Amino acid sequence: MVYLNLLVGLGVVLVAAATAIYFSQPTYQTPHRQPRSRNRRDEDEEEFDNGASLHRQFRDQRTRRSLPGDKCAICLSEMRHGEMRFMKCGHALDGGCFEEYRYVRRNCPLCYRTVNLSLPGDSCAICLDSLERTNMVHLRCQHALHFECHQQFIASGAKCCPLCREQL
Repeated sequence: MVYLNLLVGLGVVLVAAATAIYFSQPTYQTPHRQPRSRNRRDEDEEEFDNGASLHRQFRDQRTRRSLPGDKCAICLSEMRHGEMRFMKCGHALDGGCFEEYRYVRRNCPLCYRTVNLSLPGDSCAICLDSLERTNMVHLRCQHALHFECHQQFIASGAKCCPLCREQL
């Protein structure tokens, strides 16, 4: 009977340890947000709301690729073809907003898909030191390296990202 109690106790400890390890792992995925359902009251309120057309435009823009003439989701200014910077999901921000946004958030502000894989504070794939905004270089795949690590990596003849193997 004592052995049975020891085995049950050991099993409980192992399950508790596995659960603690599982829940302590960081997750980088965000849940996909579903648009809220509309009702008649929402439609009546939109008729009198000055921001209704902006809300409608962003709702339409979530389901398609960004086009010149769309509004930037950050600063709300109209984007022209030459100043649009596209993310992997097909949505675009204007140049200034894109350069600031890539250091702040991982997800697209319109569709919430993960588009920015490296933020300040993440580890460099080469030297494993923490990345800082002042010395980050983003690759085409949106992973980032230190500027010095990137230079040495290219000088070594590398042709693909050290993390995802996408062509540089």
